[in-house]
Amino acid sequence: MIANSRRRHRAVAASLAAAVAAASALGPAGGGPAVAAPGAQGEVQPIRLVIAVDESGSLTPEDVEQERIAAASVAMSELSPKSEVTVFGFGSNTGGVSAVDSRRFCTLDPGAAAQDREEIGACVQRTITRRAKGKGDNTDFGAALNQGIGALTKGADDGRPRMLLLLTDGKLDVTGDTNFAGDPETQNRYAEDQIRELVLPKARAAGVQIWPIGFGAQIDRSMLDYLAANGGRTGCQGQQAAPAASAAPDASTAVTSMMDAFVKARCLAQNRSPAESLPGGETLELEVTVPVIATDGAINVVKGDPTVKVTYLDPKGREVPAVGELDDSTFELAGTTGMVESMRIRNPVPGTWRIRLKAPDDVAKRMVSATALWQGVLRTVFVLDPPSPRPGERFAVIMRPHTRSAGITDPAALKGMSFSAALTGAGVKDDISLADGGVAPDIQRGDAYFSAWFTLPADAAGRYRVVGRATGPGVTSDQRETTFEVGVPGEGVRLKVLLDAAEGRAGDEIRGRLLTTNEAAQARKVRVVWADQGREVVTVPAPGAVLAPGSGQTDFAVRIADGAPAGRVGGVVQLVDAGTGTVLANAVVDLEVLPPPSLWPWLLGALLLIIAVVLVIVAVRARRAKTVCLNGVRIALAEDDQPLQPVLTAPSGPRFEFDVVVPDNGDAPTLRRVTGGRAYRIERAPAGGFLLRVPDGGAEEDLRLLNGAAHPLPNHPRLTITATSAGAVKLPKNREPVRETDPDDVTFDFEPVPGTRHDDDL
Repeated sequence: MIANSRRRHRAVAASLAAAVAAASALGPAGGGPAVAAPGAQGEVQPIRLVIAVDESGSLTPEDVEQERIAAASVAMSELSPKSEVTVFGFGSNTGGVSAVDSRRFCTLDPGAAAQDREEIGACVQRTITRRAKGKGDNTDFGAALNQGIGALTKGADDGRPRMLLLLTDGKLDVTGDTNFAGDPETQNRYAEDQIRELVLPKARAAGVQIWPIGFGAQIDRSMLDYLAANGGRTGCQGQQAAPAASAAPDASTAVTSMMDAFVKARCLAQNRSPAESLPGGETLELEVTVPVIATDGAINVVKGDPTVKVTYLDPKGREVPAVGELDDSTFELAGTTGMVESMRIRNPVPGTWRIRLKAPDDVAKRMVSATALWQGVLRTVFVLDPPSPRPGERFAVIMRPHTRSAGITDPAALKGMSFSAALTGAGVKDDISLADGGVAPDIQRGDAYFSAWFTLPADAAGRYRVVGRATGPGVTSDQRETTFEVGVPGEGVRLKVLLDAAEGRAGDEIRGRLLTTNEAAQARKVRVVWADQGREVVTVPAPGAVLAPGSGQTDFAVRIADGAPAGRVGGVVQLVDAGTGTVLANAVVDLEVLPPPSLWPWLLGALLLIIAVVLVIVAVRARRAKTVCLNGVRIALAEDDQPLQPVLTAPSGPRFEFDVVVPDNGDAPTLRRVTGGRAYRIERAPAGGFLLRVPDGGAEEDLRLLNGAAHPLPNHPRLTITATSAGAVKLPKNREPVRETDPDDVTFDFEPVPGTRHDDDL
């Protein structure tokens, strides 16, 4: 059954009534759905990345370790599996050692798997080392840049952005390099000239961005700024962050500086936890936040020691797999044996992630930290209302962003985003911003639909083009474009969509109605299409319809696909001419796919039902046991209405056996407990009272006893027997109470009651 919310239905119906009335007359080829511009494929754009790391002799062992952490963090956290990453160290051409040793390159090729990302981290740990004194231990920026540009430009240009991160603790120093003649000052001047005249022009021509990161007190900031300003200027999918140099006071802060540079170059966003101290034998949790808009991300953890174990907990508190899938998310962990781990995530769950670190007992106290890097790959619903306006008519452009999984409904998640549209055609070239402020044509403030008006010239004719763009920090820009033919008066179609429900679960079918006005004089055969600009989460089961001239109503339905993920689905209901394929009308529709029903309410209900049944059974059995149990029933014997001793009290149980002993010597009759044999046996009767089995020679008979009433014994007319459930045994007036006897007693010593006779006729 579809979850039907009247409140949601009223809200959707009201918004649709205001927003989706669309009138257009289309030419034979206009009004088609908006399509993604080239390059916007819903995936993170791959890049080519080189990281050049200083190995000069001025470094300390601690500096080198921090450089390894910085380089491995960036290399393993690259988001696109189609990217290419290269890491190498550099020094100078002195002492018979090359400034760059091509045999010590660490590479990550396109299509690399988790084990390959693991290996590049291990390779960085192995190969980045401090140069020995006199063995290439100076700093040759030119050689490093030249080598990096060569690695980035090998092969054909495939359009991937090219980025070079240069990490150094010093300034240009080629002293002793035989490639440059003269004294040290002259050698350095020649090397600088070569960078200016040969290396940087090559970088500009190839579009290689240079991002220098310097640390320590010996850096030449002016040189680093010059390198950044004179490299390439290629951007990342419609955005451009101008390369810039950065400086850090020491190697430990260079780790964050290098990650900051990578984030800017890559058009990413990040969220970093404070660095904390992790003592040996203890556990620590760090937190990072991933926003709703993120579709691809990585969580980098600086462990301080390779033996520290890391567990990743998503915002739902679930431990995620190292490699594999959980719901709609895909995971790939690398670096478990190194100083840095990187968990790459596709479609991460938004919210606060917890990173749990456990240090072995024998590990010294280390500083640890975590950083979440992410990018949002947007797809947008993009429609014109009406889809083919007439000359001089005003029409709306509407955009709605969403991720791979669902629509984005929280305005806070879109902070910093901008939406715009451009109209081009005969007599017009206009570029406007789209807004979500609740001012027409926008329907409701903060509903994540962005809109604006365009107006066609009064003499508009022919084909026009509209391009919509969504850009912002940390997101891959989305561009949609559509073309239309100027409409012809009197042939338009107006459409309004009403759905019986605004939400449903995967597999549900939601029925509704199309309210239409066909301005043409003849009927139109149309197809009803759900266009969501992405994967088919919603379909129309019976898409055919006929629109009679004038106003009418057509029943239709939309079906949510099996396995559709929970979340908002922004889409467009379109009426398409069945013959020409021309879009006649658009209607923006918003549905919410509900998560599958939880089993817990059913399990809880079943458990409560089981408990109730058990309690009923226990109560019935207890009542039944109470009904049949003889516990406390007292059996008394009397002769000629005179009570005799003893009185027997029955133990717990459904039956009690005893014997009536009539001595031959004239002593008083007695009751005595026995088991087995031919004995008297008493039990409760179903209708109340008791049944007494009376043995008599070879025959048996049952005697019905009323509670507390005396009944004569067959064949012993002077003897009566009484069974009483509660209270004292009723005695004749002026008689003393009878002594009660434990039913376990098997012998009874008493004196006969005075005045009684015991004859053989008993």
